[in-house]
Amino acid sequence: MNNKLKNFISDNRKAFDDEMPPDKIWENIEASFTEKKKRKFVLTPLYKWSMTAAAMLILASGAYFIFIKKPVDTPVVAKAEPDINALAPEYAPQMNQFVKMIDDRQEELKALAKEQPELYQQFTTAINQLDSSYNNLKNQLSATPNREMLLEAMIQNLQLQLNVLNQQLNIIHQIKDSKKYSHEKNT
Repeated sequence: MNNKLKNFISDNRKAFDDEMPPDKIWENIEASFTEKKKRKFVLTPLYKWSMTAAAMLILASGAYFIFIKKPVDTPVVAKAEPDINALAPEYAPQMNQFVKMIDDRQEELKALAKEQPELYQQFTTAINQLDSSYNNLKNQLSATPNREMLLEAMIQNLQLQLNVLNQQLNIIHQIKDSKKYSHEKNT
């Protein structure tokens, strides 16, 4: 049956090729191709905007849960634990002293948090980042062969935390002084 069809087509090939299809058919074919292209270009920008909006939504919700939902009264700086005393007794007194000074500054900062809660939240975020770095260094301490370099990095981190806390306290005191000065000036 298949051979009969092939033979019929090959015998009547000239009759098939004699007639040209009307121009209307070619116009319809051309129009169907251009319509598909138009639809594709309309969909692509919409798809890109949807992806961008979804990514922004994910980033915003992540930032919300990281920065805003964090409780205010969490201990910010890790205490010098006995493992530091056991692993590096020569550095322990210096580290304990820094931790005590940092704790004192944080208590001062918490006392001032009621007056400037947004500022306190930003300050806490900065200190939390430094504290996270400190904890990473502390976790690496038992596994690293070059402990002295790691301990010095931990001490530098504690010094940096102390400096940041001192600067934050200075900022809050300057704000209080400027409010006090402007209040006195107005009365």
